[in-house]
Amino acid sequence: MIVDVHCHVGYSNMRFDPSIPHFAFESADTPGADGCESYFSHRMLARPGWFFIKRWLGIDPSLPPGPDLDRQIRVANERHWDTAHSADRLVLLAFDAYHTTEGRAIGAVHQKRDRGTDLYVSNSLVRSICDARPDRYLFGASIHPYRADACAMLEDVASAGAALIKWLPVHQNIDAMDERTISFMKKAAALGIPLLIHYGGEMSLTRQHVDQEHPGPLLDALRTLRAQHAMPTIIVAHVATPSFPWQADAGYRQFLSALLGEFRDAPLYADISALAAFGRTTRLRELANRPELHRKLVWGTDFPIPVLLAPFRFRLDRATRRRIAREPSWIERDYQLKKALGFDDGVFHRGGELIPPSTLRVDNSPAPADREPS
Repeated sequence: MIVDVHCHVGYSNMRFDPSIPHFAFESADTPGADGCESYFSHRMLARPGWFFIKRWLGIDPSLPPGPDLDRQIRVANERHWDTAHSADRLVLLAFDAYHTTEGRAIGAVHQKRDRGTDLYVSNSLVRSICDARPDRYLFGASIHPYRADACAMLEDVASAGAALIKWLPVHQNIDAMDERTISFMKKAAALGIPLLIHYGGEMSLTRQHVDQEHPGPLLDALRTLRAQHAMPTIIVAHVATPSFPWQADAGYRQFLSALLGEFRDAPLYADISALAAFGRTTRLRELANRPELHRKLVWGTDFPIPVLLAPFRFRLDRATRRRIAREPSWIERDYQLKKALGFDDGVFHRGGELIPPSTLRVDNSPAPADREPS
């Protein structure tokens, strides 16, 4: 089964929707949610990249946050999701709010230099989307480990069919060596749920904790967990690559060494998402040329990050590039590009092997009930 393990959902200002089932830990007054199922901060909406992505997706860039903009986002998402014909499933990702080291959730950011949340997407919203199409979508949950009762929340989303947990430490503030993070990872190992964790450069959301960009502390935490036989499956997003070729790549190199060395036979992997975007294409070519790494790689796209073809004009002939460019779905383009670059079939099937088999429902039966439904 071919699974895109890294596919984002996000809306500009989608208010709390009482008509969908909610987890007991998510309500209209959940700290950090600001009364929404999903939102973008003013700071994120002002980023130049967001303007261009809207244009490329066919979304009116003049629309303010609210229902009209969110309607166009939904239509664009579904167009790309539904025409990705090579993918059997897409993991749609929730995204939890920023939490301080003391465990306090902070909602949408207004001032550029403030710390807080640029993107929030509730678990309840993503689960409802996935439950409507279990033949197509998988529920990717997001729970900040500094939340009170984070491990109990993890049990709740696991019972509801979560395929994995998504973290972005450099934005959300998640220290891999914090005892709360380690306890959460132990619980994930016990439940058999992988974690998809972003290390390396970040361009879409604000880098609020640059010290958490390097994968070294994660590797230290995994050494401890492995010694305790409590290491979960970890997928490091973007192979911990820097955002641009000229940036320091010590973390990326250390991570590759760990993948092929001490963690060679451990459940540590990396997804190749967003590597066909501006700044990372040289890394994608490098990884394609290293077949010894392919057994540790997982296909993902990081949709709605666009897919560039021009940087590969010396690797792919014009006919191949034109064929790929004709695909209406960026997800499908990403798949076809990476196949053409020489990534082996195992890379594309590995996501389906790593997520819990119980999440791959093929009928329209509802997900298991919450312990304490709202």
